[in-house]
Amino acid sequence: METFLPAILSDLLGRSISYLVQRYRQQSTVQDDLEKLRLALVRVHVTVEEAEARHITNKAMLRQLDVLREAMYSGYHMLDALTYRAHADGASFSFAPSRLNAAKRLRLLAADEGAAELRRTVDSLGRTIADMREFVVFLKGYPRISTQPYSMHLLLDKLMFGRQKEVEQVVGFLLQPDVCGAGAGAGAGVLHIVGVARVGKSTLVEHVCHDERVRGRFSSIVCLSREDLEDMGDHRALTVKHGSHASHGSSLVVVDLAEDEEPVGDGAWRRLRSSAMCRARGSRIIVTSRSPETVRGIPAARAIELKFLRDDVYWYFFKVLAFGSANPDDHPRLASIAMDISAEQKGGFIGATIASSLMRANPDAHYWTLILKNMREYTRKHRAMFGKHPHDLLRNNHPVYLWRLAESSKIFLCHGFYTACPAKQEIPRVTFQEVLSGRVTPRGRFEVLAWTSQIPPCRSYLMSCSLDTPPGPHRVLDRKKRLRQLVT
Repeated sequence: METFLPAILSDLLGRSISYLVQRYRQQSTVQDDLEKLRLALVRVHVTVEEAEARHITNKAMLRQLDVLREAMYSGYHMLDALTYRAHADGASFSFAPSRLNAAKRLRLLAADEGAAELRRTVDSLGRTIADMREFVVFLKGYPRISTQPYSMHLLLDKLMFGRQKEVEQVVGFLLQPDVCGAGAGAGAGVLHIVGVARVGKSTLVEHVCHDERVRGRFSSIVCLSREDLEDMGDHRALTVKHGSHASHGSSLVVVDLAEDEEPVGDGAWRRLRSSAMCRARGSRIIVTSRSPETVRGIPAARAIELKFLRDDVYWYFFKVLAFGSANPDDHPRLASIAMDISAEQKGGFIGATIASSLMRANPDAHYWTLILKNMREYTRKHRAMFGKHPHDLLRNNHPVYLWRLAESSKIFLCHGFYTACPAKQEIPRVTFQEVLSGRVTPRGRFEVLAWTSQIPPCRSYLMSCSLDTPPGPHRVLDRKKRLRQLVT
């Protein structure tokens, strides 16, 4: 026994030393990969910003720019997740990253599959950088777009974000030449843009209508509602965004059916196709709707389904809104909470604006954690009661129970969500954020302003709400039963 004991101890000591050396090398490799990822993202980010500042017309160049954007968003999401997530489990609320936190983060990363995923991301980004050399050379040949210096968080509130690919798809369809042999009277080409409520259909079309290339192609741009479509007799009442009713030549007709669920009748569609503005050679029609069923009777040359942004792209957007001019790297604990809040939004633009305004007003970890806690409870409660996410219920105008930061026994209920035009309607002065934060406590039934978009068509989004004292237990059960019947 005395002979074997030293051998066993020696073997265990050797294994322990080998394990520690391997862990140290793996940790060093992870740290090196993180630094490589940061440097690679800087190069890609600079290239993307330079490309977006130039007027690129080549389709292949635009496709490569989309690839660069996707790689940049994915890389930033990976870097932020690895950099900030370790602070989610820490007890410290310190806003400065410490050496201990950094070491803990790297140990956690080396212990799971994150290291392999990090390596794949670094390798993929490296290949992307190697492939963009010719792109950078050709980029210098395109004219620069005149822009003013800006702060990113101010810019995002006034420009459409994350829809560059869809814009080029729509513009490409509008500018493509007519099919050979199709003369005047052959009918205008039709494009369907389909997407759920408040995904950005009208904003996308409005952005395209203001594009100089589109305005230079069409002599007039006319917008139609369902009422206009049903009565095509009086063209003088139509909304004209460019040109005039008397304009000769090709026209772009935008049919907005986003607020309607009923399918378009064949008669209304035939009247539109036979109208003078659609018979001209080179004319185009864009139809927006929430469901393919609404436009199933309208034959289209092409269809685009507009979806919410991917998680990594949405996080890039939400991070800028939440932190404003502050640097998230200086507040890793806040950034970790912000990533969880971003995930709860499910890609909603209005939700991002509401949540980020609350967060910017009070950049405190405890306050942000309270917002996250309320959001998770809000989601859990509606999934348990109705089997659906509350955002999906809101998009279908079903009532939902809302949350408030102020402690109260009152029930905060949203009865409906709708849009309004500030130039034509009176907008409520009370904002949804004021009610959520507890600064304002209305009574009974009321309307609040959720958000006013600074991007054309500059719509205001209103909510019909109520804040009431909870009734007795029997009335509560009856109300829940009625809500379930509405959802189902």
